[in-house]
Amino acid sequence: MTADPVRSADAPVTVIVPCYNEEAGLPALLSRLAMMRTNGTQSWKFLFVDDGSSDGTFAALLRAANDEPWIEVVRHHENLGLGAAVRTGFAHARSPIVCTIDSDCTYPPEMLPELTALAEQGAEIVTASAWHPESAAAEGSKLRLQLSRMVSGIYKLLIGQDVYTFTCLFRAYRSDAIQRIRFRSNGFAAVAEIMLRAMLSGFTVKEVPMRLESRQFGESKLKVGDAIVAHMRLLIMTALMVGARQARSMGTRLLG
Repeated sequence: MTADPVRSADAPVTVIVPCYNEEAGLPALLSRLAMMRTNGTQSWKFLFVDDGSSDGTFAALLRAANDEPWIEVVRHHENLGLGAAVRTGFAHARSPIVCTIDSDCTYPPEMLPELTALAEQGAEIVTASAWHPESAAAEGSKLRLQLSRMVSGIYKLLIGQDVYTFTCLFRAYRSDAIQRIRFRSNGFAAVAEIMLRAMLSGFTVKEVPMRLESRQFGESKLKVGDAIVAHMRLLIMTALMVGARQARSMGTRLLG
């Protein structure tokens, strides 16, 4: 089943929900999203991207889409990774505001209207931020939290701007910004790559302090070893891009 671009275009906001083997947690997520729709988001569309699930995720999503017109489903026939799922979602979304959220509710979906309001006011990317100084203490796997906080801190130093969290999927984007972002990563590092490329291109980014909560259903799909390798590559790419930008800036000053 594929999303209908005309239907998506009618919605002011499309929310992309990548899913991979999330059968156990879908009932809770769908219940929370249904409740949201009673509170000012009735015209939103929710686009689920099943990333080659091997459990009953896709079947459950099809049943939900048959029952609820606000749900759309697209599918990868094999597991391609989080970044690939986000790329597919971006390709199908036609709304002026496009959001991406975690299927495990580690960030509360009820907070999405706060992010979309900032995007409507002009911010090109609005992200939840677990590592913002005003955020409450995060919950979850210590190793995963340490990795996220460490790489976000390094990216912050490289970029030299006051953005604290680069690894969070829970975001709102203006559609014109999405069209100008080209990212290569297919895995979890894609989330950071999108932010880095956007900031290096001068996009306006806003952060909303938000607590990262523990996953209640299923298991995290993040493979720490693969994530470390991917972030190392991304760090090198970022350092080269920052260095090239600084060299161009210095050359312009010298010529001037």
